[in-house]
Amino acid sequence: MAEILPLSDEEDTRVKAYIREFSGQCLQVPVTGYNCIYRSHAFADTRSVVVLHTPSQAFALKIDTTSPSTDRLKNEFELLSALHQHFDGNETSRVVRPVYLSQGGEFLVTEYIDRPTAVDLIYNSADDNQVAQVYRRAGSWLNDLHARHPPTRYAFKPRWMTDSLSELIEAVPRDIANQSRAMVDEMRAEGARLKGTEDLRVFSHGDFHGQNLIVGQGKTIGLDFTEARDKLAVYDIVDFLKADIFRETVASEVDRSGILRRNKEMFFRLYRHPINHEILDYCIRGRLLKDWLFLHQITHTCSAFERDRRSRLWTRLNLIFD
Repeated sequence: MAEILPLSDEEDTRVKAYIREFSGQCLQVPVTGYNCIYRSHAFADTRSVVVLHTPSQAFALKIDTTSPSTDRLKNEFELLSALHQHFDGNETSRVVRPVYLSQGGEFLVTEYIDRPTAVDLIYNSADDNQVAQVYRRAGSWLNDLHARHPPTRYAFKPRWMTDSLSELIEAVPRDIANQSRAMVDEMRAEGARLKGTEDLRVFSHGDFHGQNLIVGQGKTIGLDFTEARDKLAVYDIVDFLKADIFRETVASEVDRSGILRRNKEMFFRLYRHPINHEILDYCIRGRLLKDWLFLHQITHTCSAFERDRRSRLWTRLNLIFD
């Protein structure tokens, strides 16, 4: 069950106004309750998600108060509508059904599906076989999304990775910098070798972490497409696979990217687009290293969850850079 977050008086007044608009346009039954289940960490004052309950079904009301000037939610609603048609007839994959876009563009409404996300299961399931099936289903869903448009070939440019690693290593305590300097140097050298290598560029989700994939009964359901655009296919795959650090393991079960072999193999059972796996492994290692350095920034205060994540990242990094 999603955590219920408090609403300020101002937020509550705003949500009630949104409910009145949505009810007047779309509902024949009353909204009997509502709960905030998400607030953006980076945009806490402007972006949130509220679940609306009616006697017959529930809806997700996604808010972005800056969207009227950016068209962020308008663009997502239009894309959701197009993707709903793209997945029409697909027996295993779909996206959340779009229901309503507000007249002012400050909120949109979709169906609400009360099922666990992929991250819920990857983080918490005691059943390795169940988790492996989550990876298989994720690979299948992403394969279908990446097939929306014909792919193109694009030269890999690792500079964004090496530049960000260089910036991060300058923003951590000296002992952390010393521990990771050889890893950063290795990433620079391998990036120089891979630079210019062609790989597959596709229509991508853009934020394909496990919280944006719902594991439904019989279907896998994607949501949150505000970052969707054309880019290398491997970046969506990296975003999803990196949650694997929360699975307990032993060194012999981890491959050169830092991911458990069985979970990575299950992902690629049904993901069939011909990506460059050398670039994929490079990007996964770089992402794990970036995340670890970010959590050590002098200006960053870690929560208990982030301290655990930082420890798990370090364990995997020591295995792949040993």
